Amino acid sequence: MIPTIITPDNREHWLTLRTPNVNSTDTAALFNLHGYCTFYELWHYKNKSIAVDFQGNERTEWGLALQDSIAAKVANDKGWGSVRRMDEYMFLPEIKLGSSFDFAIGDDGIMEVKNVDKFIFLDEWTKKEDGTYEAPLHIEIQVQTQLAVSNRKFAFIVALIGGNEAIIIRRDRDESVISAILEKTKWFWQTIADKKEPTPDFAKDAEFIAKLYGYAEPEKVMEGGDHIKALATEYKKVSEEIKPLEEKKDALKAQMLIAIKDAEKCLGDGFTISAAWSCSAAS
Repeated sequence: MIPTIITPDNREHWLTLRTPNVNSTDTAALFNLHGYCTFYELWHYKNKSIAVDFQGNERTEWGLALQDSIAAKVANDKGWGSVRRMDEYMFLPEIKLGSSFDFAIGDDGIMEVKNVDKFIFLDEWTKKEDGTYEAPLHIEIQVQTQLAVSNRKFAFIVALIGGNEAIIIRRDRDESVISAILEKTKWFWQTIADKKEPTPDFAKDAEFIAKLYGYAEPEKVMEGGDHIKALATEYKKVSEEIKPLEEKKDALKAQMLIAIKDAEKCLGDGFTISAAWSCSAAS
């Protein structure tokens, strides 16, 4: 398949181009392997033809600001020669699969640049026995989608870790993965054409469902049947059960904040505490 290539005039034009397609940053959600977007969420965004709502933060904004410097330094160190920013947007209109890119390496390669927090790197990136690394699955799938759409042969995932260490991962086209992405994309759009709404994962999709059904028609009242009554009864029961646990959780959090004082991070055997605030324990 030959991609359609368009250079957007501005961000609004870029968003308009992306909206009708599943994009490389979305494709992991097709397999429910995305860290930030579920299949149910992606289905509703694309069914309503609105842009997927990936929220940026200060870290991602810094990453965008530093992309050119990271790419230039790595390209120079590796002697990659012709490296340019890829401003074009590409898509395969036959299956509505698209992609944006960071940098082109010559005519055959691409470079995907990531600015990664050190602690996120330790949690989410995998070091193999031979000393090489695997990126999180959503990034690996993103890169294979980029290769599929662009018809390029290889990619380098360049991750700047903690601002001072570059990890470089080469990825060649994996035709079996690309075939799975293409087939899954076709199937996805068919489910939308057939109006086959997926079943949500009520735990993972709870926040999105609240947003999706966040509108209430003024003064509209409905009668609740046995099913809603059972759900409401269970909800009340669980709320009463977790209240003392929430109070205990808040008390433990306060004790940990006192214990770590002004440290931003606290690392221990099997746990990480961040004053930001998060606490994770290794299994």
